[in-house]
Amino acid sequence: MLIFGTAGIPISAKDEFKGVDVLRKLNLGAMELEFVEGVYMKEDYAKKLKEYGKDIIFSAHAPHYINLNANEETKIENSIRRIIKTAKVLNNCGRNLVFHPGYYLKRSKEVTYNRIKSNIQRILDKLEALNLNVMLRPETTGRTSQFGDVDETLKLCYELDILPCIDFSHIYARSKGTINDYNSFYKILEKIEDVLGKEAIKDMHIHLSGIEYGKGGERRHLPLNESNFNYRDVLKALKDFNASGTVICESPLKEEDAVLLMKCYNEL
Repeated sequence: MLIFGTAGIPISAKDEFKGVDVLRKLNLGAMELEFVEGVYMKEDYAKKLKEYGKDIIFSAHAPHYINLNANEETKIENSIRRIIKTAKVLNNCGRNLVFHPGYYLKRSKEVTYNRIKSNIQRILDKLEALNLNVMLRPETTGRTSQFGDVDETLKLCYELDILPCIDFSHIYARSKGTINDYNSFYKILEKIEDVLGKEAIKDMHIHLSGIEYGKGGERRHLPLNESNFNYRDVLKALKDFNASGTVICESPLKEEDAVLLMKCYNEL
């Protein structure tokens, strides 16, 4: 079973608590706390939010200012600090912590992979030491300059015993529109199962939105029906594969498109 929700507070709500009310009204069941500009939420607030939204699945997106392959050690330290700060808040209300691992810069894929893996291991050690019960979810990324194609994301998750955030819109944009049909999406799900096992299919965290791409991949998110991204085939592949978990809609139309996704899925 898939639970659908919004990336951030629904447009028609002024804060997270009112956002929970909106989600309930629309039969949506998830909200990703968007800390992309910085971790603005206090831990006490997160606790109260969890209490108020007992029926809502909360996840969090760590700040965008993260590069675990940065040239400067201070940037790596700051990146780790931002992820830990996100984890401290999320630990009070949810489990899945989504983040973009970094950029290749001028390094090879292999060197980038090893540096990012080593720095995520440092984060995992800190999470354990702090007794923070969150699941790190490196996200499949949309730009060719970013670390995070499907294969390297799955390999990273297998070797570190964590789970991915599969952003099908990013995968489509990164492929410059070539990955955009039922068979391609179904093959990605098969690959996830092959590398990470059935448990990963039963505990998915997914991002979907319309998207525009250019030479370097992702340019910007769009409403679902203003893009050529074939979200209906993604939903069909997920249904046929019997995937479970959370689907977060990152469209600018937030709750409107989250409802559209939920309805399309339920009609299959």
